[in-house]
Amino acid sequence: MSFHLQFKQKSPFFLKRVKYFLSRFFGVRLQKAKSLHFVSMNGRSFKRLVLCDSYLASTIERNLETFRGSEHFPALVTCYEREIWVDFIDGLPIKVVDEEIVKKMADFYAMLYSRQFKYVDTTESPFPHRLQQDLLFLHHIGVLSEDLHCALDEVAKRLIPQKILMGWDYSDPVLKNFVILKESGKVCAVDVEGLAENQLIGMGVAKACLRWLDPYRSLFFEHLAKQNVPDFQVSFPFIELCFLAKWTKRAFFEQKFKIIDPSLFERFRHL
Repeated sequence: MSFHLQFKQKSPFFLKRVKYFLSRFFGVRLQKAKSLHFVSMNGRSFKRLVLCDSYLASTIERNLETFRGSEHFPALVTCYEREIWVDFIDGLPIKVVDEEIVKKMADFYAMLYSRQFKYVDTTESPFPHRLQQDLLFLHHIGVLSEDLHCALDEVAKRLIPQKILMGWDYSDPVLKNFVILKESGKVCAVDVEGLAENQLIGMGVAKACLRWLDPYRSLFFEHLAKQNVPDFQVSFPFIELCFLAKWTKRAFFEQKFKIIDPSLFERFRHL
């Protein structure tokens, strides 16, 4: 009996990759060197991620293996050199944020934050210095005025908590990176690059608040508190400022100038 392979592959972002390649070739724009493909083989669908080197692929492999069996991430199929293959998750896209979605997201982050976390003395961590340097950089390139930078520099010193939590986080919680599983109703993060260990816990939530979670912030933390999750809410203003400074600097280097908004820093001025 012979074996037959029915194979089909498509890349949904081909033109976007060409545009990024040209901008990198003729400029200084930072961008990820990767390609994404959806592959169908003998009726089964997979997601194929080709990265710039094998180290990144092996890191993603290790991270996914840590959460093997979890419905919150696609199952790892194979890792070969700089490629990662995972199952394609045919779930329901999140089009509208409501209280039920927020609770599901809180369950997702509770699962991450309750695994292998540790408390660290903040002053012995790199984050206060990184925040200081990010704010200074944003001032030097003209994003932050002299007055706002001075105010934020003082605020940052006051916001430094005695302890921070380090552990697992999901760094890119934009809604398009999640689907709702049809059978269990759980949230599944389909962009596996966002899963990372040894992170400042809460940075993922800070980005979610900036993008879509802010109107439901109280509900999210209330639902999170009901589960076996270490409390980082008291440190959240420091975490949010760390995230916003880092995210804005990254947007500058990626030349995403439309999303750079100095007014986002104003609410921290009087904390």
